[in-house]
Amino acid sequence: MFRVTVVILILLSIYTQQVIGGSFFIYNQVRHGSLMKVHCKSKDNDMGWHVRKYGGVYGFDFRDNLFGSTLFWCNIWQGPHLEHFQVIVAFESRQYHDLNAWVRWSVRGDGIYQSINGATPWKFKYNWDNKLLKIGGL
Repeated sequence: MFRVTVVILILLSIYTQQVIGGSFFIYNQVRHGSLMKVHCKSKDNDMGWHVRKYGGVYGFDFRDNLFGSTLFWCNIWQGPHLEHFQVIVAFESRQYHDLNAWVRWSVRGDGIYQSINGATPWKFKYNWDNKLLKIGGL
């Protein structure tokens, strides 16, 4: 009986891992002529470097881990010469009540805004060039 229970628990955890997920998208809404460079990571994944022109978007879908502790952070640069920088917590599954949350980020000249599951209005979250967030090499 114990072995059957263990097998059932393993199968349920695999199934749950495949069902629960999330996504985030980062939009370049700074101004015409401004580039946005993005580099996102999690503990297990490095999503690489991406550059988007004004109006461009970078994002992806993913599966949450078994413990619901998925965390992605992103380094974002913007401006004509990519002179402004910020690190954001792009997705942290423990923050959201909806296990299939989708988060949108709007990169603008005055800062970075967030919308969760399509909520409006967008909420201001980050200023540019916050020196405290650069510590630690994120």
